[in-house]
Amino acid sequence: MKYLIWLVVLLAVVVWFQRAKKSMLAGSDAAGEPAGESEAPAPKAKRFRRGADSGAETMVQCAHCGIHFPISEAVTHASGAHYCSEEHRRLASF
Repeated sequence: MKYLIWLVVLLAVVVWFQRAKKSMLAGSDAAGEPAGESEAPAPKAKRFRRGADSGAETMVQCAHCGIHFPISEAVTHASGAHYCSEEHRRLASF
């Protein structure tokens, strides 16, 4: 049983080192300079920010029930209001 515990601890340490190594390599700038040798590392928020081409889609809210959903799934009324389904659009017309 004690060998199993030591094996789990060893695996945790190995995984931790691999992740630390991967984050150091990902932190290097475009010039190929390692993150440890640069003057100031980039903040985490900037490293993981999505670009405009990441496939993110605008979310809209149903005017009837209030649920949020992607605009590509929206049913739009003539007034410009967005609905999650044709039934909610029809119910709002009355």
